[in-house]
Amino acid sequence: MDGEAEHVAVWSELCKQVRWLLRRSEPPPPPGTGQRYQAAEQAEAQRRLLDHAERLRRTQWYCEPTQPKAMLSQPTGNGTRGHG
Repeated sequence: MDGEAEHVAVWSELCKQVRWLLRRSEPPPPPGTGQRYQAAEQAEAQRRLLDHAERLRRTQWYCEPTQPKAMLSQPTGNGTRGHG
């Protein structure tokens, strides 16, 4: 019976310590950790945006005029273009 009582005492102490550990809140991160993560995320986002912008600059649609060529040859509002 003595071994069983010792086993129960050890088990009880173990449960008590586990409950104590689970009640403890996690320690806060070191000061400035959030700012470092935010700075790293902002730098990564900026890099992605710049890469995307560079790819867009290289595409054909970026280099074409915004108005179709047919509209460019139409007379202006005063109607004097082409009369001369």
